[in-house]
Amino acid sequence: MVITRTLVSIFIGGMLALIESGCGGGTHTAPPPPALSISTTSLADGMVTFPYSQTILATGGVAPLVWIVSSGSLPHNVTLTSSSVSSVTISGNPDTPQTATFTIQVKDSKNQSAAQAYTINISPTGSVQLQAVPGQVPAGVVEIQGVAAGPFNPNYWQGNTLNWVPDVRMPMLAAQTTSPYQNIYAPWPLEQPNGWRLFYGGWDGLNPPYDEIYSTTTSDFLTFGARDIIIEHGEFQNVNNVNVQQLPDGSLRMICTAGQLGNLDTFPVYFSSPDGTTWNGTPEPYPAKQTDIISIQGYGGFSTGIFNGANVLLRDNETWVLYFKDWNHLDTTYRATADTLPNFQFQGVALKDDDFVNDVKKITIDGQSWYLMGLVLIDPKQSIVYSLSTDGVTFPSPQTLFRNISSQDFYIVAVGFVMKANQLLGALYGASGVPTLDQNQIFARWLQKKIVIIDTSGIQYSPQGSYGPDRQRFELPPSGSFQGTILVYAEDGLTPLASSPIDVRGGKAYQLVSGGG
Repeated sequence: MVITRTLVSIFIGGMLALIESGCGGGTHTAPPPPALSISTTSLADGMVTFPYSQTILATGGVAPLVWIVSSGSLPHNVTLTSSSVSSVTISGNPDTPQTATFTIQVKDSKNQSAAQAYTINISPTGSVQLQAVPGQVPAGVVEIQGVAAGPFNPNYWQGNTLNWVPDVRMPMLAAQTTSPYQNIYAPWPLEQPNGWRLFYGGWDGLNPPYDEIYSTTTSDFLTFGARDIIIEHGEFQNVNNVNVQQLPDGSLRMICTAGQLGNLDTFPVYFSSPDGTTWNGTPEPYPAKQTDIISIQGYGGFSTGIFNGANVLLRDNETWVLYFKDWNHLDTTYRATADTLPNFQFQGVALKDDDFVNDVKKITIDGQSWYLMGLVLIDPKQSIVYSLSTDGVTFPSPQTLFRNISSQDFYIVAVGFVMKANQLLGALYGASGVPTLDQNQIFARWLQKKIVIIDTSGIQYSPQGSYGPDRQRFELPPSGSFQGTILVYAEDGLTPLASSPIDVRGGKAYQLVSGGG
């Protein structure tokens, strides 16, 4: 996208003289209003040039100001939005190749005006290249790398236009086979400098089968390190539904739920670690104790509550926030806060809905904070839903994120988002093929750019699936070399980014890179 602009008019209108008469006479001239002018900031172009956004600033003049498109027309799917009296934003996802010329004008209360003309050359089909890179790829399969989602885009989430690609591994992470008890779920990926530390709960080949908290490490969600038990069930029979926050000094704060086998009475429990290996003052694995149960002052039903499978800890500025559900009130997700853990103060209702909250992420984009809540919908649809809030205090009704894709992940029980700085790369979820929920494994969906491959005869190929957060795999005809065209769309699956001819071979990996233009 190339943008040119020309200042076409400024300061239309005159200066009004006021004459007063009285003893001695005299003439007084009012000072002119400050001249009105506008200026525009511009964004650097790259391979991914959408969504398009330009902010227009006004200086001088006398409020109130009125903004209009005074000539020409905005491109399709682009709008003019007033963000304040002194600025407007041209933004959207232009989806039609065209050259659009239009003029934005601002007027003030003194009839001054200023205007700026724009010419936007929209070419959503820029060029890309596929560069061969080393990698182990099955025969007959082409792997394309460099497809991970970009920075969090609230427009895509508000519009629920998201390109979720299932991981080809079903499951992504299976329980260890060291005993007949193989049941892991409640994943919580915590970003680290060199990848992620993945916490999860369940029976990871443990005998007897009591839920405990484990962790492993990964740099790419393709290979995983050793699995360690972090929290043992201790004085409980089950500890699960783990979520962890990390402070800038590297220390960790963890909330889980703990209870007795066959007994619905479960309570949130709290653990802390200065270094990730010592928990509540004890080298891991730490045996959970009744004294680890948190408190929620002001929530009258705490002592008789059932807090199973729905608790999330979030660090929001200098405050700790707990989102939780009490099974005695299944249609409500509550919110409590704390200055010092684990002593919370009840705040009220965060969401009126039957779903089970598993994750809340705070993401800041262009100075605006967004709170993304991930929940599991427990019904025959077996789906994961989400709600997006701008304050983290109240959340609107959830929208469907995705549903199960096969009999293997039919019964979904928990979800955790994968973050990398301000990019939301995907979602890990615990699921099972049996209604007893005692054979769960961890599955993955990745939010990625949409890739379509078309051969020379016009046959279109969609991916087999993703392989980790930044790779997609395509099964192409086993003829060796494949010629065709690649189409690249943003992670909304709709916004075209690029297209180019390709010549690839099965059993090879290729990196998607900008071809310029």
